[in-house]
Amino acid sequence: MQLVENTNWLSMARLILSASRQTAFHVHYNQLPILLHCRHGWDRASQVAALSQLLLDPHYRMREGFSTLVEKDFLSFGHPFHTRCGHGEGKNEQGGDEGQLSPIFIQFLDCVFQLVNQFPDYFEFNARYLLLLSEHIYSCRFGTLLCDSEREREVVAGIRQRTYCMWEYLDSIPDLINPVFDRATSEKAGDLLMPLL
Repeated sequence: MQLVENTNWLSMARLILSASRQTAFHVHYNQLPILLHCRHGWDRASQVAALSQLLLDPHYRMREGFSTLVEKDFLSFGHPFHTRCGHGEGKNEQGGDEGQLSPIFIQFLDCVFQLVNQFPDYFEFNARYLLLLSEHIYSCRFGTLLCDSEREREVVAGIRQRTYCMWEYLDSIPDLINPVFDRATSEKAGDLLMPLL
């Protein structure tokens, strides 16, 4: 357990969830617009924006909505999956910068996992769905989470034409559906998920 604490993983997850909760609170109750920004604009900002939307909107707690959320807030906004995950690169290969490696998306999935555990009735997908998704970030079996930008995925690498879609694969596995999910509870008007931190 000491090794985990030395990474500050749990502290960072708490900070990300806290920022997401605060963002969702101000949008929902105070009807305020929120500007999110981090140093690069695609690490913490994507995490907080996506998690806030999970707290606010039941559509994103469904499998179809969750894939849309990831496509929108990570892929379309240019989250550098290749740079952060080091896909296909050895140590310092191709001038790679090891300082850029960071499990940003895994951290996001861990925060989603915490929400799924706190609010099981509100999510159509289960923890196994998130685990399988996290495994395939590094498997490179699907092109969905490869490359650093839409341009690289579509123009340079032609990923959609050469690989399978991870979302279609996940949707094809019935065991990834949460058996306690209650659509009526999830879609109840005015509900804002407020996680315990």
